Amino acid sequence: MTEEVIIKRWRSIKDKTPVAGIDDGGFNRLSDEFLEVPVYGVIMKGSAYVEGIIQCQIRRDDPLVTKAIRSMILKSSHKNQIQAIFLQGISIGGFGVIDINSLSNDLGIPVIVVLRKYPDYNKIRSALEKVFPGNETRWKTILQAGKPIEVQKNPLLLIQVSGIHPQDAFLLLRKCTVVGTVPEALRIAHFIGASKYRYITD
Repeated sequence: MTEEVIIKRWRSIKDKTPVAGIDDGGFNRLSDEFLEVPVYGVIMKGSAYVEGIIQCQIRRDDPLVTKAIRSMILKSSHKNQIQAIFLQGISIGGFGVIDINSLSNDLGIPVIVVLRKYPDYNKIRSALEKVFPGNETRWKTILQAGKPIEVQKNPLLLIQVSGIHPQDAFLLLRKCTVVGTVPEALRIAHFIGASKYRYITD
């Protein structure tokens, strides 16, 4: 989120604000069988109950991952009620880097990235150069997401945001979390993806 963008503060953060948590289904980079990666979205009213589950497929390291997620949301019957999107990192399906600013602007809702440690940008840059030599697009998208903002020290919690003030993002995150630091919608999306991956590989 650039400094030029002025974000209006939310008037109130409700306990049952409809949100979507999005995560992938895992894959094995060493296997050619895992060229397709499922992406799951869990829609919840805050942390109270699940409203629905949506899904799409992306290619491994998909450069069009932002478009795929946007389409998944727009095709959903829940598109008009979702007030914010939670992500666990801006990369999904390997090096499918999500443009959180584009996603937020296109959908007209905030995007909040939840992190439990500082990203090692030197390691990420090195990995990108190894897998995609000479391609700077993904790295530029990572930088455009902005530096993670520390909102809690113990346990450590950082966020990256687009379309929402960081203080509002943290308040919404807390309203949507039952235990730990991960909002319930995102936690369930992760469980669905992990269980599906284990089922395929067993």
